[in-house]
Amino acid sequence: MTQSEIQHFLDCMTYEDCTVLLHGRLFWCLGLTWSSEQKECSLLVYEEDPNTNEFIQELFRYNSTSRDDCMKHFVEDKFWDGKSFYEVAVDMEWVDL
Repeated sequence: MTQSEIQHFLDCMTYEDCTVLLHGRLFWCLGLTWSSEQKECSLLVYEEDPNTNEFIQELFRYNSTSRDDCMKHFVEDKFWDGKSFYEVAVDMEWVDL
């Protein structure tokens, strides 16, 4: 992704799901969701099989009472093969399934 696509992707993650390809692997990013019952938001990332779109594994899950905190962990936590989002974002392709 280009720098402008990276910012647009992060903006979209605050209100919708996004899918990315990284080194031939497909990832479904469940954008920020709010639970009124638990009074917290969550953000999840799953790896998908690129042929069947079935979930292979949960890669990232973060819950917080703060949307900003969820996004901070999404970009800073090193769950992309030991790298942060910003370290791999230039190698990602944002796909619309």
